[in-house]
Amino acid sequence: MADRRRRGVSPDTWDGTWAGEILDIIYGHYKEALDALPLEDMPSLAPRLLAAGVCFGFADPVTNIIANTLSSRDPDGGAKNRKRKRKPKTKNASGEEARSREEVLSKIVAGDGPSPPEARTVAERSLEGLVSFLTSYFRYLPNWDLLRYLSLAKADLLVAVSLVQKDRCCRHKDQLRIRSPAVKTALKCAALSARQPNSDGFLTGCFALVSHINKITGTLSREGFRRLTVQGISLLSRLLAKPLKLKRSDNPMDLVAERFRDPEPETAASIEDVPGHLTESLRGLLMDRVKEHYLKAVSRFPMKDLQTHHHRGLVKAGFCFGPFDPVSNIIVNTVWYDTAFPASKEFEVDMICTLGHVESRSVNGLMAFVCSCSPVMSERKAMVYLLKSNLDVCKAIRMAISEGCDVLVCYDNGYKAAAKAADHPNPEAYCEFVMQSLSAVTSTVRSLLQASHMLPSSEICRLSTLLSFPRVEYLEPTIQLTEDALNQITNYKEDFLTQQSFVHRKAEAALRYYEQSKGCSYDLGVICGVNDSVGKEMGIFDTKFEYTHANFWASQDDGTTTLFFAEFSNDEDSNYEPFCYPVCLLSAEARCCYCEYQGIRIVHPIENCWEGVRGFEKIACGEQYFTNTEIVSCAMLIDNQVGIFLQDYIYLDSAHDAKLIEDVNNAERVEKLDMDAEMRRIKSVPATGGET
Repeated sequence: MADRRRRGVSPDTWDGTWAGEILDIIYGHYKEALDALPLEDMPSLAPRLLAAGVCFGFADPVTNIIANTLSSRDPDGGAKNRKRKRKPKTKNASGEEARSREEVLSKIVAGDGPSPPEARTVAERSLEGLVSFLTSYFRYLPNWDLLRYLSLAKADLLVAVSLVQKDRCCRHKDQLRIRSPAVKTALKCAALSARQPNSDGFLTGCFALVSHINKITGTLSREGFRRLTVQGISLLSRLLAKPLKLKRSDNPMDLVAERFRDPEPETAASIEDVPGHLTESLRGLLMDRVKEHYLKAVSRFPMKDLQTHHHRGLVKAGFCFGPFDPVSNIIVNTVWYDTAFPASKEFEVDMICTLGHVESRSVNGLMAFVCSCSPVMSERKAMVYLLKSNLDVCKAIRMAISEGCDVLVCYDNGYKAAAKAADHPNPEAYCEFVMQSLSAVTSTVRSLLQASHMLPSSEICRLSTLLSFPRVEYLEPTIQLTEDALNQITNYKEDFLTQQSFVHRKAEAALRYYEQSKGCSYDLGVICGVNDSVGKEMGIFDTKFEYTHANFWASQDDGTTTLFFAEFSNDEDSNYEPFCYPVCLLSAEARCCYCEYQGIRIVHPIENCWEGVRGFEKIACGEQYFTNTEIVSCAMLIDNQVGIFLQDYIYLDSAHDAKLIEDVNNAERVEKLDMDAEMRRIKSVPATGGET
């Protein structure tokens, strides 16, 4: 079957390098399942297998095929296994059995030429479902890479999951849990993508299999997949029809290691030399980890202090590298920059619309720091060490040394490389601060920041005093903004203030609704993430979308702070009531295709109460206007952005940002030249009149 041509299917799912190989593996699983099923005694099993016997689920592929077949209904609506009265065996009985199985197998193997989605075989639909599960469950997983994982895993879903988790240095708390909402959502997406005739029944059957997995796999292994008896089929059917309540010990991931023992050296080395987009995927995961640290750091600042003063230092220089843990580094770097380079004119904000660019620059700095200690270390390897160490640079370097990596530990070079890669606004002053001045107060600063609660304003002031070196006095600007650049920046600031006013008003209303329902009181703090492109566009000529998703911090009288998710309409006159929910830090348990498509890391609640909660189900059904490939591409593009960001304009300070002013002037000059050239081109095109 290896040289059989494949039917044409969705370009978002299939890749010519791997799809054919995976389908051949899947055909082998179906052949083994057909050999195990007593089709002669129970002919109704064949149509049920062809309709619903997909190979994905929580067991090995052959067991999944058999279990999904037994859990399904007959295409004509019947649910029972109809037995055929056994005829006396004749000489040609064995040959007839073989031909019967080959006939069923021929309906599973794809033929030549393209076929519409509704005509795909159960094997092709199985591959669609496998792909859909992985893309719905894992962030930043390009189709090319996931097909490679499926090939290595021999089309075994949970083996593929374990390979992805291993490649991504997945923390224990982030590993796949069968009872999690994320798994249920991914499995439903897989069923919809595979066009299961009864997706709800399929989900029930999958979880029923888990509750009896040891008994069922034990029964099938004793039979050796040679040939199940009618009695064996009846036993398995009864087990699948009576699911038990899942226990913590019911973890099918525990059985993965027994199924994946491939002696081939290229498979054993697959984690070390990975093709595809793994480096970009790891960067997305690093950005997620960095996001967690920034949310924690924001919660440590007194909200009023952050809104009136320290938001500038956070956005411009609050990087997460330094001699402390990442959260403490963010706080120290923020307070130091605000102290050493005081703003020529302070302004208060209610919203930091995104921290994405300082988070991205932090990742650049962390990677540069680790790589500077070893000239032979790849970016991917540096990312692996950073993920394993939870962004602790010193720990990452110790890991590299313990694994025999050629490392020259020189933190001075590391800080210089990090400041340059992160595009620090004043790298020379930062390196002097962190490499010389800070050492005198390191123990005091560490003691001050060791608690995890919000710091009172007095401690922030004390920290500022400790870090008041080297201090740069106010300087007269050496370069001025051009008139065009000044007008552009003024427009950006006005747009920001308009959006801030709207979002703040809506978030306040959402918080009041929440207070009424819970009988408690909160003060709205800083808004720390906004995506105003959720849902559908509101009209052909209106570029606004239906909803906005936002995160904000709110505090209570006892000083505790809570992170909230809010959703509200972008229409001022809408009757849609804004709402908000408390959320934990960024988690794989809740994903939003709209926010991921925009590359904005909004923390969403697990509860099914917001627009986009079923977005990946729509993608699986082909009802969404973008695909997984587009989500991954957009997220990677945004995470790797360089140059001037919108917030750079908002925080531009003539006293300290001479280089940025020069870059802005040049950018506006180039834009004007391009616009003038376009106008000249338009004027040079001769007008064409219609016939009279």
